[in-house]
Amino acid sequence: MSKPDIHSLLEQVQIQVVDGSHQATLNGRHFKIKPQLYEALTVMKAEGVEIGIEQLRVRWAISADAREVFRTQLLDSIESLVSKPAKSSYIHSSVTVLSAPLVQGVSACLTGLFDRRVAWVAGLLCLLVFGDLLFFHQVGGTQLRSIDLSALDWLLSYACIFAILLFHELGHATGMRRAGQLPAEIGFGFYLIFPVFFANVSNAWLVDRRSRFMVSLGGIYFQMLAAVLLYAGIALTDGRPQVWLSLAFKVNIATALFVLIPFIRNDGYWLLADFLGLHDLYQRAGGMCWIIFQNLRHGRPVSRIEWFIACYAICNYSFLSFCIWSLAKSTHFHFSRCVEVLSDAGWKSLFLSHPQTLVSSVLSVIVLHFFIYPLLKRAYQHVSK
Repeated sequence: MSKPDIHSLLEQVQIQVVDGSHQATLNGRHFKIKPQLYEALTVMKAEGVEIGIEQLRVRWAISADAREVFRTQLLDSIESLVSKPAKSSYIHSSVTVLSAPLVQGVSACLTGLFDRRVAWVAGLLCLLVFGDLLFFHQVGGTQLRSIDLSALDWLLSYACIFAILLFHELGHATGMRRAGQLPAEIGFGFYLIFPVFFANVSNAWLVDRRSRFMVSLGGIYFQMLAAVLLYAGIALTDGRPQVWLSLAFKVNIATALFVLIPFIRNDGYWLLADFLGLHDLYQRAGGMCWIIFQNLRHGRPVSRIEWFIACYAICNYSFLSFCIWSLAKSTHFHFSRCVEVLSDAGWKSLFLSHPQTLVSSVLSVIVLHFFIYPLLKRAYQHVSK
């Protein structure tokens, strides 16, 4: 890999002290950096490379004889940001769906939706929609009943759902724009076994906690706006279009509830982390129960936030254990069925007469692997540290 140009790197990197920690973003990637590197970047961005290095040498009392060694080490530490792993690497196999310039242009047109008066009106409309759903079990005067759907119905319904999920990510991007930072691309990838859309809002780490909370809430807020629009569409249409919108409405509500789960890195997790002011909630939760045990054992006080994180850790472990148990149970069922067919009728019958059993068995094993492996890897890294 070619060596990065230090001048262009200094132009691209953005730095900020947020909630007492030193943050940096580069090419849509976020890093937490040490105070000394933050100081070096601040001086060199303001004064230029050579003048900045000389000022830092004098400020840090480095002898003139060691200037070249100091210069080399300092530039190497700055250039290492290019190859440093990003904190958002938990999403894998990602592809870009909407480019950064397109997302920035669209989000700029939507920032008015974050106006306080607009948000209040939208909130009241959402309450009316959900009141109709909860108390009358209908949307727009129409019962959301189960009906048989044709292939075209499914296709058009999924098109509506695809648009809603992109609208959700535009909510995060628009919140980022409202906070004064530029969003990057919107993409598609996998988190554990879950296919997800994501908005690259790494620059959210450069704004204060309140603005970061707004960015995290933006996706749910836009989904609530989508619920209001779908409600109006259901009320004003009939026939097959109403069927498509009804299915899209149900999926919209289901996905909104799913992303509020705080035990995986959904919006719910980031909302909770921003509310508590903890950048590393997941990491701190990993060993908090042991820390509290040691503090109680030695008579040291335990703070309220530590008790809360410990409760979160217990709930998190319970949730993940339930998911693993459910996946293992499903894998055992499908694999047992596959072995049963194989022992009774042989390989030929398994491939020709029961292909769905074979496919279900293989997929169950693959899904279980991709769910458990990252968790075990993270646990090993935590124990090693």
